[in-house]
Amino acid sequence: MSIFDYTAPWPIYGVTWSNAPSARSRSELYAPRTGMVAGAGAGAIGARVAISSFVEEANNEVQVLGVRNGSDGPYFDALASTPHPYPASKIAWQPSTLSSGDASEAWQDRELLATTADCLRIWECASDQQQQQQQQQDEEAAASSGGGFVGAAHTRLPFSLVEKSVLAHASKNSTSPPAPLTSFSWNAPSPSLVVTSSIDTTCTIWDLPTRTALTQLIAHDREVYDVDWCPGSSDVFASVGADGSVRVFDLRSLEHSTIIYETGAPQSSSASSSSGGGGGGGGGAGGRNGIMPFPLLRIAFNPWDANYLATFAADTNVVSILDVRAPGSPILELRGHAASINSVAWGPPGAGSSSSSSKGMISTTSDDGQVLVYDLASSTLRSASAQGRRSRNGRGGAGGATSSSSEQPSPAHTPSTSYSASPAPSSGEQAAAAAAAQIGGMVENPVLAHSVDACVNNCAWLRPFEKRSSKAVVATPAAAAEDYWMAVVSGRNLRALAV
Repeated sequence: MSIFDYTAPWPIYGVTWSNAPSARSRSELYAPRTGMVAGAGAGAIGARVAISSFVEEANNEVQVLGVRNGSDGPYFDALASTPHPYPASKIAWQPSTLSSGDASEAWQDRELLATTADCLRIWECASDQQQQQQQQQDEEAAASSGGGFVGAAHTRLPFSLVEKSVLAHASKNSTSPPAPLTSFSWNAPSPSLVVTSSIDTTCTIWDLPTRTALTQLIAHDREVYDVDWCPGSSDVFASVGADGSVRVFDLRSLEHSTIIYETGAPQSSSASSSSGGGGGGGGGAGGRNGIMPFPLLRIAFNPWDANYLATFAADTNVVSILDVRAPGSPILELRGHAASINSVAWGPPGAGSSSSSSKGMISTTSDDGQVLVYDLASSTLRSASAQGRRSRNGRGGAGGATSSSSEQPSPAHTPSTSYSASPAPSSGEQAAAAAAAQIGGMVENPVLAHSVDACVNNCAWLRPFEKRSSKAVVATPAAAAEDYWMAVVSGRNLRALAV
């Protein structure tokens, strides 16, 4: 099992792997030289990762790192860096469906990177041929002198990050600055589209080539914290926010949206909302039926099956798996953490079981210093969905569940230490499973766990194992288990883990 680290000069929050292909095979580009390690971490050699700082002041930074092979195995090497105003709430590379340069060198010559903070910023990570040649000469000189490949001094970085676009949410008051952006999602089938979420309750659809907002709508009753495109769709996206709801929108019919889950709603019925402007929504600040909603922080569609998505609430140790076909309550709960969850990310399909294929691995990070990986089998999700539907139907009757709800969103403007199999569930986890069963959900146990000495802020998966067509994401078998890599950030440390 391969692990290698990078220590940044500041606390790290954002992390994202690039899925852009290299010009030649990674084994050709980074064939081990004399004294270098062959095989260890081969699946990550040649990959590129971007990280962003979290410093509570205006001056922050974004770095791009490349994975190289050295005498002690793979390591991260700085490729580019740029100042960034305010901490980035999210960072992500362009979808692999978008080609923006020639892969004539070790890494693609040009690739786009997006960040959100006060604005949506699009960066171009572009190579500098002269700098790359000088770097290669430095590396060769260091290797020939016996200094090895690791730690060769570079006075200049081989890539630069150039700001190409700055897009801000239109402010309700022309004299006030634009509202900060909490997240964004880049559309894979139509990579010219990006949707952003903001604390001003709105979501905005941006057209990157024209640098214009195609649509801005009031999506929630309170702050919107995250947004994600439905895999394979150029029209459907979902969002979560401080009002505790998961809402699904279709650009072809924005006069209605569907609330598929609310934390303030009784578990015995599906979420519902009244029509009207301002997101229409169910509970407002007081919650539904007097129940205060728990803010939902993150949302992530399953890239292998768009019927399933994951979300979690603030200050909770539970990740909820929802089925869009069975709204109202989670079909599955991931309860492996002992402290508040910070992030969730879908990975590749796992081993599954002898009787069922995998619907994807999913990783979660937490303040308890753990990264947990779950492998969700198709049969588990089908059983959980069926059980949830039976449970809700059994509680039907007067005021029973409805499959969806409608509302009218009004436009905001006019025109470190271990990596092992997870232990068996404790008595507390078994009790949680029993409680979840009573509300129609099931509890899944993690298959892998990794621990560090501090809270884990974020994680991301390297996906050389998937091919994206213009219509959908298609899973492809990895060449080896070490093609499955995660990047985990904790404090100033970035760690790459082979799964």
